[in-house]
Amino acid sequence: MSYEVLIVGAGLCGLRAAARLRDLGKSVLVVEKSRGLGGRAATRRWSQRPVDHGAQFFTAKTPEFAAQVEDWEKSGVCHEWARGFHRFADGRLQSPVRDAYPRYACRAGMSSLGRALGEPLGDLVRRESKVTRVAAAGGQWEATLEDGSRLQAKRLLLTPPPAQCSVLLADAAPDAAKELRLLNSLPCIALAACYPRSDLSWQGIQAPEDPVLSWIGHDTSKRPDLHEGVTILMLHGAPRFSETHSHTADEDIATAMLQRASDMTSQDWTAPSEYFVQRWRYALPDPVGASHGPAVYQVPAPLVVAGDWCAGGRIEGAWLSGMAAADALLALPAQA
Repeated sequence: MSYEVLIVGAGLCGLRAAARLRDLGKSVLVVEKSRGLGGRAATRRWSQRPVDHGAQFFTAKTPEFAAQVEDWEKSGVCHEWARGFHRFADGRLQSPVRDAYPRYACRAGMSSLGRALGEPLGDLVRRESKVTRVAAAGGQWEATLEDGSRLQAKRLLLTPPPAQCSVLLADAAPDAAKELRLLNSLPCIALAACYPRSDLSWQGIQAPEDPVLSWIGHDTSKRPDLHEGVTILMLHGAPRFSETHSHTADEDIATAMLQRASDMTSQDWTAPSEYFVQRWRYALPDPVGASHGPAVYQVPAPLVVAGDWCAGGRIEGAWLSGMAAADALLALPAQA
């Protein structure tokens, strides 16, 4: 089939772009390789309990996204979780500094955001449809799926990490592929650990300078009624630690990360009842916090590459990137 716009990836960027294009009357299709929606706004059902193993929270600092979050709050998708987190710096745990920006979380898990954006699109989103190749001919794009089927579109939006987009475009748009290879991403190892229920004085601990951990989250504080009888922590490895230990055994990763969490909080977390490890290969832009804006190309056919990497890897950045990507695509003239 042929569409005006084909979007690869049903993360928040791709879903927001699809909604905007649909509202403007454009024929659009989103193809997603996985069953779930939302990308790294991800939640795992762990022993029937929701646990956020990707993005941990989000803020709303722009009027556009604040309006979206207000709608989500009213419909029960998200709630205010905290205003500032504890911080580990200078060798000690420091109390949070309250600021003007709420940190939002989702009681049912961060994957609620993907469902909230994706479900209204209905059959405009095709799940478990991995794109293996893109080509351009006659001024249009053709995407080949893993099952051998093909889709055509006048315009193409790619929302996977830049490195993956570069591979897809290597033959069809080598100049774009070369540029995208220069946009590095950093990995993140996430570790969830379960313990008997205990009361903690903190909801999250940020440690931007620590060599082992960048984050310790009290996941249960987002949804205490759904974690009955247990306390679940979510730890994120620091970027360089995650890179160095990308192939390290889960047991050794857990030992190192839980020992560091114990040191930082002065509480023993080294013996969880169970744990799991999730490796995110492309978690953050390098350098962390970098913003690039969507990458826009006219040759060989209208193409935009966008995602949360455009704005520091943030949830708000992904949503705004989807808006910007849709507008950028429509500004590119379709080829005759």
